[in-house]
Amino acid sequence: MKNSSSSSIKKRLRLPLYAAGGAVVGFLGASGVSKLPSDLNWTLSVYYDYDLLFAILAALVVVMTVWNIFSLSRTPSVPPMEDDAYGDSDSIISPAERSLGKAMILSGFSVILTFTWAALALSLYASNRTMPNSPELFNLLNLVASCISIIIVVVVQTLTVKRYNRYYPERTLDLNSRNMKKDHFEKLDEGEKWIVYRAAYRSFQMMNVLLGVGMVSMVLYSMLFTFAPFPIVVISVIWIANIGIYYRETYRASNQ
Repeated sequence: MKNSSSSSIKKRLRLPLYAAGGAVVGFLGASGVSKLPSDLNWTLSVYYDYDLLFAILAALVVVMTVWNIFSLSRTPSVPPMEDDAYGDSDSIISPAERSLGKAMILSGFSVILTFTWAALALSLYASNRTMPNSPELFNLLNLVASCISIIIVVVVQTLTVKRYNRYYPERTLDLNSRNMKKDHFEKLDEGEKWIVYRAAYRSFQMMNVLLGVGMVSMVLYSMLFTFAPFPIVVISVIWIANIGIYYRETYRASNQ
């Protein structure tokens, strides 16, 4: 029992030590390691600052949205009868349900991409607004385009969710509800809840890996370019919150 408790304490202390070590290494690297040539261009630019980055984001949004609409068009507006839905297939998921599921996934990805585009566009516009010789027209048009894309993607997502509610009236989604995810989870049966639990744990494990990769990336950035403490601190806070929530939920479940 003592060994398990000491092991748990060591695991909890490992993250702050990694965070502190990353900050120290980043600082020492930024102070003592020679920087890359200053004339290297890492802004993903062709004509304006970061125009290539925004072009890639816009292309991804367009592809995701068109793919979402295409998947939605392959889903009948009214759920087909059981005999017509499955046909000769032995799968437990009908082709219409598979297309609808794909549309739901693409809808979620599109929303994330459009808000990322808008956040970057707003940050660039606000930071360069007072700078001389800044491409203010490009930054403004980029911001307006991102806002328009948000409206389009939200409309497509609303249509997708409405189609989902027609297919699954016993577990409808309400986009206006603050507890939409929680309410939807409570409507699932035990088998579906087990699938969600399993997927959530795998997501938790992958998040720890990605946060570690992000920490190392920020340290390398500080070593090669300039000391950047804020991203390291943000990643550390997110990492601590991710693990802390996991331990809290585990402790609450064990005491029920």
